[in-house]
Amino acid sequence: MKKIILEKSTLLTLLVTSGVFMGGTCVFAEEPVERFTLGEFVVTASRVATNKSDTPANISVITKESIADNNYSDAAEAISKIPGVNVLGSGAKGTSMGQDKILINGDERVLILVDGRRVNLGSSGNYSADWLPPVNAIERIEVLKGAGSALYGTDAVGGVINIITKKGSELESHVTVRAASGSWNTEQYGITAGGATENGLGIFVSASKDRRGNYSYKDIDGDVKTMPNSGFNTDGVNLKLDQQIGKDNRITMQFEHLNTEGGAPFGYYGITTTDKHKRLNNNLSMRYDWKESTDNSGYMQIYRNHHHAQFLSPDKDNKSDFIDSTWGVDLQQSFKLSEKNNLITGISYYKTELNNDVMFDGKKK
Repeated sequence: MKKIILEKSTLLTLLVTSGVFMGGTCVFAEEPVERFTLGEFVVTASRVATNKSDTPANISVITKESIADNNYSDAAEAISKIPGVNVLGSGAKGTSMGQDKILINGDERVLILVDGRRVNLGSSGNYSADWLPPVNAIERIEVLKGAGSALYGTDAVGGVINIITKKGSELESHVTVRAASGSWNTEQYGITAGGATENGLGIFVSASKDRRGNYSYKDIDGDVKTMPNSGFNTDGVNLKLDQQIGKDNRITMQFEHLNTEGGAPFGYYGITTTDKHKRLNNNLSMRYDWKESTDNSGYMQIYRNHHHAQFLSPDKDNKSDFIDSTWGVDLQQSFKLSEKNNLITGISYYKTELNNDVMFDGKKK
């Protein structure tokens, strides 16, 4: 398929790719990237691969090339550039106790998917922008603006954001390292490695670290002051294994780990300026796709999402230990009925168990 790509680039990064090149590139431009690809396929609007030009939905796509060209520091920054998408926090990154809400056209009922798997918390129905996969693991992001409840349920009334991560089987063997630094001891590190073995086993792994120390500022007298409790630290690991079985079938295993902590130096909604939080996400999924390249494709996936949050405070009423654990199964089969008619059938079942003595007086399901 021939593709035509028009772009303007903004890039400030350090990139090292083994076996290809080693060095740094520094390019400045006044305008952000605009990338248009003819013949682009999307899956979020109809749950099957469809040419974007034939999709009767308002859907935007952020490619891995656009992420690199714009040098986005995280996925939240990338999606916030799409008109109608807003990320609401209580201040700068890392200062909102990990509760940055994602809104589409002003509606916070937004379903977040990672490779088609729902990750929204059962307790709130939301998913923080701080917990999205690192940019070095993302193949593309599809943003469906407008109600998607017919295909995804009532938590998709505002829209759907589907983050599709990279596969080792679709990459040439490589190792990529990314590093950045800035004010207030800000540091960002990322490393990815991917490729495929001779027997068709694709391996992709990424690790990232993002941290910042406390803010410093000058007061009215010109003296340098430090803002306590304003730093944050985030570590993440993503692993994906995919094995082709026969001509057109594939099994995929995926593991996501995120560990983050930070404070709330500004205070909000009853949270004091001395409160802190720690969060741990461990998500695991197994998926089997059949007849991938045909009109009668289908898949089955089983997954478990585990979220553990601790809220620490000198005020005992603000302390909390919170576990949100979800397991689910998805099954889908599509049928090509005629040239202009397709039938998509499926079932999605998930169950969440919550454990929080403060919010729910114990356990809920």
